[in-house]
Amino acid sequence: MKRSLVIILILILTVSMLSGCGTDQVEIRQDFMAILDQPASEETIKEASAYLDQSISKMDEEYASDMVMSLEHYIIEFNQDGIDYNQWAAKYEENISTALYELYQIQGEDQKTPMAEDAVLKLSWEELAQRAYKIEQFIQKNKDQELIQEDSAWIYENYMNAMIMGTNGTPIFDYDTKVFSQDAKMAYASFINKYPDSATAWALNEYFNYLNSIDFTLDYNDKISSKLFFDTCDWLVSESGKRVFQ
Repeated sequence: MKRSLVIILILILTVSMLSGCGTDQVEIRQDFMAILDQPASEETIKEASAYLDQSISKMDEEYASDMVMSLEHYIIEFNQDGIDYNQWAAKYEENISTALYELYQIQGEDQKTPMAEDAVLKLSWEELAQRAYKIEQFIQKNKDQELIQEDSAWIYENYMNAMIMGTNGTPIFDYDTKVFSQDAKMAYASFINKYPDSATAWALNEYFNYLNSIDFTLDYNDKISSKLFFDTCDWLVSESGKRVFQ
């Protein structure tokens, strides 16, 4: 009888401790988010960072990941270059989910070797396709992780836009000859052959169907043709973005 009573008391105490821990986490997160509800400034960022560093060891992985990402977005909205993602990933690796850590590693790579600078592409068309495919694979592996869906989808969309539209400084159709980039054509054909079942390859196949219909030439000054081109590209980016999560 005494032994049974002791076991019951231990169970009650354990449940109470776990419940208290959960309550503490909720309260900690609420206090943290109250800081982030303030207009961003150097002072509030310091305050929020200090609070997170002080409390993160008390949080489970789910809460910690949510708070780290919330702070990240808060900082970026104040200063777009306010985070070194490689350092950020290393700092919070032990506290956050594997998916979020890997996302930060991807962002760190993008930060170290950016896609473009001053509207001029710094990567080859082949490298762009590989970057898009890398984030596609990441999404496929983590598509049930809601926390990282929006940011990873944005990264994929960003690469797809550059791949099929080019940039102002690196147009995919030559401004003078109006002809589609031969380097891009070769890179994308090679990619399709290598990764035929990917969402990115699907988009490039559809893209080539469109390009064939205009004989791989486009005059950006032709308003009607240009609108059709950009509308087609927007649709391809949107549809491929949906497919990576399927």
